[in-house]
Amino acid sequence: MAAIDALLALIEAQKATGIVLRAREPPVLMGAQGRGLTMPPLDSEIVETFAAEALAPGELDRLRASGACDAVYRSERYGAFAVEARRDADKLSLKLRRTGAGLAKPKPTAPASPRAAETTAPAAHGVALRSPSSAPPTSGSVAAPSRLAGLIARAVDGTVSDVMVSAGQPLWIRTANGLTASGETIDQQEILGFVDSLLDPPRRRCLDGSGSVDLAWEVPASDGEGPQRLRVNVFRQAHGLALALRPVNRHAPALAELNLPESVGALGDLPGGMVLVVGTAGAGKSTTLAAIVELVNRTRARHVITLEDPIEFVYQPRRCLIHQREVGAHVESFAAGLRAALRESPDIILVGEMRDRETVALALTAAETGHLVLSTLHSGSAPMGIDRIVDIFPEHQQAQIRLQVAGSLRAVVTQRLLEGVLPGTRYPAIEMLMVNYAVGALIREGKTHQLATQIQTGRDEGMVALDTSLLDLLRAGLISRDVALAAARDPVEFQRRLREPR
Repeated sequence: MAAIDALLALIEAQKATGIVLRAREPPVLMGAQGRGLTMPPLDSEIVETFAAEALAPGELDRLRASGACDAVYRSERYGAFAVEARRDADKLSLKLRRTGAGLAKPKPTAPASPRAAETTAPAAHGVALRSPSSAPPTSGSVAAPSRLAGLIARAVDGTVSDVMVSAGQPLWIRTANGLTASGETIDQQEILGFVDSLLDPPRRRCLDGSGSVDLAWEVPASDGEGPQRLRVNVFRQAHGLALALRPVNRHAPALAELNLPESVGALGDLPGGMVLVVGTAGAGKSTTLAAIVELVNRTRARHVITLEDPIEFVYQPRRCLIHQREVGAHVESFAAGLRAALRESPDIILVGEMRDRETVALALTAAETGHLVLSTLHSGSAPMGIDRIVDIFPEHQQAQIRLQVAGSLRAVVTQRLLEGVLPGTRYPAIEMLMVNYAVGALIREGKTHQLATQIQTGRDEGMVALDTSLLDLLRAGLISRDVALAAARDPVEFQRRLREPR
């Protein structure tokens, strides 16, 4: 039996969906009902051996040449597994995940003994793959994750935008109609067990070090369209661990589905430079970027690299070649992914969020060298977003950064997500700043407070003021007058414009 089949036996024994192998780290089961594996880190040699068995010679050559290879490994006993192989510097990682064929029940075997889950790789490699622990877990540690997972899965439907989990509370569910509590009370032990089943070692270290971590999680769906993907944030708070989960669409959306104008989609046709989508948390920034990429995917032949934390929308290549890399799984950080992307011949680079100085600096460099860089920032307006980019850097570098931003920035879309008139609906109001010569001069001179005037007077160049977008939504009957007034930049001027004839 091949050494790789010992891993597949573990996947089967633990009722997992796959396994992640990284050099110098213990293996991590995906979707296991148990509490994970307890074993020493794998050395580089054994991971290389597994890669040699899982990949054909041509696929190994591709991995050596490009640092990435996706393939399918077929086991006579356990079925088909999708293989993702990635090499970052000298560190090799493998992810084996059951495919549709691999979900079939394996060939029957003799009844298992209590130690049947223990499988040992060939002794020459010196690695033993074992079940989580010889001691049986307590009933709470096994049942708690599945109960909480079931509660979350039942809570998620087409109307839910967020689910919050906190000890001593029922689930809190956010819809367009507000925040409500629902279901049974959840205790901290359930949350700990659930989180333990989600986190691999790198994310565990991130949670321990920074107090929060992001990841993606899939729950089964009953509508026949495949699993529902959720973006999960695990964070520490005064009473222990808590979670915020956000369902994301199974498929990248079209602009029309989001009620966004075609001018937003046209940003994906820019030959290079940087496009930012800014707004508060939950404003739909990532969804808007996904719609732009999906439009390019349907209309242009481009190489797109996405750097996400975690991967949200999964793109189906149409006219584009799309490589999606997840921070923590495929690449160490946004900055590391950007640095590598500059050598991977992309036309478009999507950076999920610009969080730190190194990421911003590399994104500006990529934009200056002819790549189209799409990214998001938490900011209430275009001027605030530009100032935030500059302020990340030390004062002695800020003049140079203003020059870089003025030369590479192409557009800033500010987005707000507003409650619609019909219950359960929400609509985006946008403000669009296009960077022309006058806008670039204001950025270079540090006069970003004057950009609002440029937006007001730049309609012929594709600029859109937020209050104009609000007025269009109100006159279309999509949002109420009160909602529009609350979001307006200048409520007095907004009311005056409302009294004007159309």
